Amino acid sequence: MSQQQDLLREIAAASNSGAPDRIGDWFTEDFRLHEPGAPAVPVGHAGASQMRARFRTLVPPINLAILDMVEEGDRVAVRWQLTATYDGKPFEQSIMAIYRFERGRIAEDWGTSIRALWP
Repeated sequence: MSQQQDLLREIAAASNSGAPDRIGDWFTEDFRLHEPGAPAVPVGHAGASQMRARFRTLVPPINLAILDMVEEGDRVAVRWQLTATYDGKPFEQSIMAIYRFERGRIAEDWGTSIRALWP
């Protein structure tokens, strides 16, 4: 396993356990999220924080599972499965994302899901 894949596993573990986010360790200062259909977030740590705050709207138990990972150079493609409770109802979402890394942190995130989490 690579450092890049380990970081994505660490983010999943933090999501599942409710551990605090480590935005400065996980994301670059100029991080960019490219997610069609989701509310826009600012560039940088503020945007990464807003993106991660969406997980705080879910009710435990939260299970963000990595189903597949493929790595090529500075990019890692991940197929995620998210289950939790949202708005009092069971929630499930499948996510495909490609992450670009710089110096061991996520610089860009291109993601799409088959079910919108944010109305």
